[in-house]
Amino acid sequence: MRTTSRYVNQSGFTLVEVIIASVIMIILCVGTLTVFSYAVRINRGNNLRAQAMSILQKEVEYYRSLKYVPVGSDTALNAGTYVNIRTRTSPDGRVFNISVTIDNDPYTAGVQTTPSNATCKFKEITITAVPQIAETSWLADLKTNVAIQRVRAN
Repeated sequence: MRTTSRYVNQSGFTLVEVIIASVIMIILCVGTLTVFSYAVRINRGNNLRAQAMSILQKEVEYYRSLKYVPVGSDTALNAGTYVNIRTRTSPDGRVFNISVTIDNDPYTAGVQTTPSNATCKFKEITITAVPQIAETSWLADLKTNVAIQRVRAN
């Protein structure tokens, strides 16, 4: 007959301890990956906004360079809403649609075309950049705007 002996001073972990430790590690890893995924999404949105702002800066410089004098002002400064008037490409290749709203009386609600362009002395120009290829999730409706004001020169 065979007899088995038990070792009283065995060292190591029991199966239950290993399973509990594994479950705790899995929970910690899932939490860390969730936070990392969230940070990546936020950074993507911030990157997209930064690209749009670089495009909008070029547009602002364009509208600031236009002649706005009592006689012979540039027709690109005529009041109105111009949707998708041009496309611009950011340095990394993303294409944006540019829309412009020119308001002759920014203190009145809505886009005002009066006073006429010939007598208007103050304009507010709002430029919007929208990615041409739509994004997903919370970035789907990302529109970046900038507003500038022009005063007629003498």
